[in-house]
Amino acid sequence: MNRGSRKKIGVVLLALASLLLSGCSNPSDAASFKSGKITNKKLQASISTILDERIKFNTTPQEGFSGDALTRNQLEFHIFSALLTKAAQERKVVALPGEISARRAEVLQNVGGEDQLSVALVNAGIASIDLDEYLALILLQDKLRAVIAPNATDDGQVVAALQKMLTETAVSEKLVVNPRYGTWNVQTNRVEPADPTEGALPAAKQ
Repeated sequence: MNRGSRKKIGVVLLALASLLLSGCSNPSDAASFKSGKITNKKLQASISTILDERIKFNTTPQEGFSGDALTRNQLEFHIFSALLTKAAQERKVVALPGEISARRAEVLQNVGGEDQLSVALVNAGIASIDLDEYLALILLQDKLRAVIAPNATDDGQVVAALQKMLTETAVSEKLVVNPRYGTWNVQTNRVEPADPTEGALPAAKQ
């Protein structure tokens, strides 16, 4: 085998290794699953909105996320939204546009206006562009309560039922998180950092 052939084979092997390491996911996706995906563009839009609104309203929550932690937090939100929506659809449960609008109007009235709502969202770590998605999740959780935990006597039982449903959905949907953000833990329904120490420990010498 000549040097040129070996070089071509090496390039192919490197490409294959790259695909394997990325879990065969599209690098433009933050997460993918059988029925859909969460693009990096969508994830970044949420992060940028939160950071811009912190500056605009000159406020940073005491326990607000930043850096990689903020990225994982927002990715978890979008994954949770996708999984819950899928699980709800399978149980013929939906959040109607009119219901979302009514809930939004209710929230707006409670906080006292658009500016107050924006500040409240910043403090809650919710991007304003994701408010309707967030309200839809609240509606779905309320509706699913009677379906997945009809005999629940406290919120803890409802939460446990929701977690179980999300875990089962993540497995059936073959959820894969882009390795640049970490990995999905099906036991906790959280994105775990690729580096558990988050840079606290030096890399091992080769």
